[in-house]
Amino acid sequence: MVETRANATKPTPPASGRRDDGLDCEICGARMHERSCKITCRNCGFTRDCSDP
Repeated sequence: MVETRANATKPTPPASGRRDDGLDCEICGARMHERSCKITCRNCGFTRDCSDP
């Protein structure tokens, strides 16, 4: 049987179901909201700035 592109194996997302793009809160793990140069957690209020390492 020949495997077609439609049946090709696709990468699976992380086990948590979240993307691994660094936008999870360092404090509570919730998804963070990015706006301009500020990244804020709507769950706990933790804020990062674009100048933070």
